[in-house]
Amino acid sequence: MRDIVTTTIERPFAWRASDFGSLEDVTVELTTAQRRCLAELGRQVRREGRAWSDLTPAEEELPELAATLTRTRREVYEGRGLVLLRGLPMDELDEDEAAVVAWAVGSHFGRRATQSGLGDKLGLVQVDPNLQQAWRGYRSANRSRFHTDHLDGLALACIRPAGEGGESCVVSAAAIHNVLAAERPDLLPVLYNGFRMAWFGEPPAPGEKVSDLDVPVFSWSEERIVCVLLPSYQKAAAEEMGVPLPEGFEEACALIHEIAEREGMALKFKLRAGDLLVIDNKAVLHGRAAFAEDPGDIGQRLLYRLQFELVPERPSHPGVASYYGGLKHAYRDDAEALPPLAQGSAVHSRN
Repeated sequence: MRDIVTTTIERPFAWRASDFGSLEDVTVELTTAQRRCLAELGRQVRREGRAWSDLTPAEEELPELAATLTRTRREVYEGRGLVLLRGLPMDELDEDEAAVVAWAVGSHFGRRATQSGLGDKLGLVQVDPNLQQAWRGYRSANRSRFHTDHLDGLALACIRPAGEGGESCVVSAAAIHNVLAAERPDLLPVLYNGFRMAWFGEPPAPGEKVSDLDVPVFSWSEERIVCVLLPSYQKAAAEEMGVPLPEGFEEACALIHEIAEREGMALKFKLRAGDLLVIDNKAVLHGRAAFAEDPGDIGQRLLYRLQFELVPERPSHPGVASYYGGLKHAYRDDAEALPPLAQGSAVHSRN
């Protein structure tokens, strides 16, 4: 276990929702010219019979947006850890054209990584009755509690919002850590120690059930709090190993969720078509309210998801690095080894 931070963290990424006057404080609005540039790119690629996966590095440069996206990236990884980029022309485009736009803009936030054993690099956040596994919350309409994903960054591009419900929620991990340090510092050691993670159905090697190392919920790296919040994965690992979770671990994780829900802690808002939410996955927890869909119209709500790896890689606690490395191996995160994808989705490669 590394040193435990017990003092108040006073950095831009240790924000509370009450620190902001409104959502506009974390919003970057695209100009009409920038919006037009993206729409033209999406339509042009579609006319040429190409897909998002066929974009060239030159096409992804987006010179009209480059300065804006550079500032946005800096705010995500060096500032407060989140930006709501508003005004992508998704309401003017079909799903294939919108996928081109999401992929091109995403190129400015890191190496776009494979997100699951399905081999998806541009993932669908959409109700799918055939993919209702517990670890694929993004495929259901149920509430998604605050959590982190893997790798360094996450982006969600809204193509169609839910008709009712589905509000997004984001909260600073460092702000939660500050509350814990003030109210329950006795729980910090068990969070810094962490526990093994279950691989569920996506192990890095056949037969593996849990991670090799304990994965801390909180660790301190590069003068930043790093958070990995997936307590259900750690509970499953304990059950698989036939041992109890460390004393106080479940209480501490429950308190993290309770603090996140306190008045003034989390930003809560509904993504609308053309919004792109970008967060530092290790600094900001995210979740979503449940939403309603007509049984005859499953899949109305649609977001495209991207996950990013920074190059060069950020140093991490050994347990965090090993866990994320195991996931990347499980997902076969290289172009040569990706498994074949089903046909028919707007986000599947045509290569």
